[in-house]
Amino acid sequence: MRRVTATDQNTIWEACMRAAPTEAIPDCLPGTWWVAHTRPRAEKALTLDLRNLDITAYLPLCSRETRSSTTGRKSRSIVPVFTGYVFFNATPDQRYRALNTNRIAQTLPVPGQHELVGHLRQIQRVLADGTEFRLRKALEVGQWVRVAAGSLAGVEGIVSQRRSRLRLVLNVATLGQSVSVEVDQELLEEIPAPSFAPRHP
Repeated sequence: MRRVTATDQNTIWEACMRAAPTEAIPDCLPGTWWVAHTRPRAEKALTLDLRNLDITAYLPLCSRETRSSTTGRKSRSIVPVFTGYVFFNATPDQRYRALNTNRIAQTLPVPGQHELVGHLRQIQRVLADGTEFRLRKALEVGQWVRVAAGSLAGVEGIVSQRRSRLRLVLNVATLGQSVSVEVDQELLEEIPAPSFAPRHP
């Protein structure tokens, strides 16, 4: 494979952003998917190194526009969606060669290989479409949250189940009873647990 030069990089990143999900995350790869936790600001360099090693790598990218505080001029850059992480598919030998790039702090195993592929393809579909998105921390079972919008805005509860919609438990402590309701995760924001919070939903 031809080594990628610096002049090729902008074209490569633009193509990565617009790639179809199955092109960015192909089927029938010979290896296992890994998550590489990169050294600081090494996501793009690692992705190029892996390409040069014929290792399939996926780096979710988005376009960011900033304005100079001194000149007021706008500039556009292509940045990683998940700072510090690159996804790659590798055989044991390829993983060894990936680690030898010295751009990886550690590799994280992926127990749910098919689940990861599905999630990454959904993300790439959003990125390729150019749909505006907001990065947020995933809500986990046991976290306290508040409904930020919609007809239940202001309601607080504990995440008790993860499905396509999250199930919240709303406790009435004095009665020793609770009510549960399903809410879209996009409407929720994490909050600190109140002092009276029970240990388990």
